[in-house]
Amino acid sequence: MSVGYPESSATVLEGASSAGRSAPGDDRPAGTAAAPRPEPKPVPKARSAGSRVRQIDALRVLSCFSVVAVHAVGGPFPADSIGLGETSFLLHYSREIFFFVSALVLVRTYYPRLGPNGRLPDEGGFRLRRLRVIGVPYLWWTTLYLAVSIFHTRDSQPFSQTLDNLPLQWLYLVATGNGSYHMYFLLVTLQYAVLFPVVLRVLRRTQGRHGRVLAVSALLQLATLACYHWVLLPDDGWRGLLGDASLPAYQLWLVGGAIAGLHLEQWHRWVVTHRALVLAAVPPAAAVLLWVYWAQVPSMGGLGASSPLQPIMVLWSVAALGALYLLAVWIVERGWPGLRNAFGYLAQLSFGVYLAHPMVLDLVLAVLRRAGLMAPSVWVSLTALVLTVVFTVAICSALHRTPLSLPLMGRKRLTLRSPDRAADQAEAKQRGAAPTGGSPRLRARLASVPTAVLGISVLAVLVVGGDQTPLAETGRPSWEETVVASDPVSPTDDGCPAGAPAVGTPIDPGTDCSTSGTAVASSAASASGLPGISGG
Repeated sequence: MSVGYPESSATVLEGASSAGRSAPGDDRPAGTAAAPRPEPKPVPKARSAGSRVRQIDALRVLSCFSVVAVHAVGGPFPADSIGLGETSFLLHYSREIFFFVSALVLVRTYYPRLGPNGRLPDEGGFRLRRLRVIGVPYLWWTTLYLAVSIFHTRDSQPFSQTLDNLPLQWLYLVATGNGSYHMYFLLVTLQYAVLFPVVLRVLRRTQGRHGRVLAVSALLQLATLACYHWVLLPDDGWRGLLGDASLPAYQLWLVGGAIAGLHLEQWHRWVVTHRALVLAAVPPAAAVLLWVYWAQVPSMGGLGASSPLQPIMVLWSVAALGALYLLAVWIVERGWPGLRNAFGYLAQLSFGVYLAHPMVLDLVLAVLRRAGLMAPSVWVSLTALVLTVVFTVAICSALHRTPLSLPLMGRKRLTLRSPDRAADQAEAKQRGAAPTGGSPRLRARLASVPTAVLGISVLAVLVVGGDQTPLAETGRPSWEETVVASDPVSPTDDGCPAGAPAVGTPIDPGTDCSTSGTAVASSAASASGLPGISGG
């Protein structure tokens, strides 16, 4: 899900060099003998080093969809639901694969550019570019999610108090990655960007010993996750330094992705050759994962038992990575052209989809709630997932055609032209021919349509998503009232009756029984995450 990569694409084939010099447009399956053809033009080293690999793009899209699924399927269910914990536990491989892909593509882009001393020609410039490409969207989206949160909770405290706390609250969210439940990814990626030149130097100096580096990284990862799960998970101010928004929490996937980027052809060849073994490893890994989950449910509950920060996730994520990579290879090499083109296009939107989907999901859940459809149901979860994916892709497609694309998505304006067509137009320009693509006025009109869609979507988020009017006012019981009504009332010693007092029943004047129902309702509303954006 990294951004800022060059736009060329190449599929990894058997026998390709480790620098990634595959012939652009060669879609032969791995292991297929090359048909007689003219010798292709050699690709310049810098361009080939930064080439985008099509199955990695497909892998990025699949992992992005898994992230959206984790958050969307839990919308209609209580956070501590046992079934929800089981489902989300199975889908939590997505964050690890995202980090793996990011490191892989960065290494393939920049490792061949190292000088004789093992350093990038401009390490300071690299850091500034990465901080700009990732950091600016991070600041913008942290601010946007803070604004949405303030709008949802506008009646909970005086506006003057909200305004007084705003600067410190914003700085806290930026420093900890708590702007929304998914913003930790950008905070970790920013840290990795700062240390990435050091990572390249370590990889250069450990050539021939990358297996040992990976083994040490795996042991360190298991120890870190064991500490998080059973001893201590640093939070608040420590979250971005040592907690789940820091490099130590995901270093194995960043190291593994970097090493895989250097040996991508060998890794590709091994996975494809042993596809039966890779796929056969998924069921036992899933069985072990679910056994661990159910063993922890009695002591930790569904929410604690499904935490992705525990050692078993290493085994499950490795198995899921192999299976998803084979699926990505199938999409690229065997899938019909429309499917390949769709995944190539979605790969360019994946970073924006990741950033925007919680806001769209908030809108979708608000609409379902207003329509009286917000009930714990698999069908409601699937509906929320489909609507969130469709609308998020539409909004991101609109954003990528506006000047907001770079600050919000970390990319320049999106072009629908394929690399082959772009090359043809560049060649036509060199020959002096008029490039195709329509007049500037026509392109401006076409861009105005998605811009209008974007404006309407933002307005809908503010009007519909911010309308948290209880359904009781429309004649239907609210979700909170349903929870309170169905909850058994435990015996208390405060002198308050369990239910409504009968006529003539004396009540101790020293006991404040009038607020007990309000306290329970407030507790239920807090547990449900309403109003506001709840975590996934």
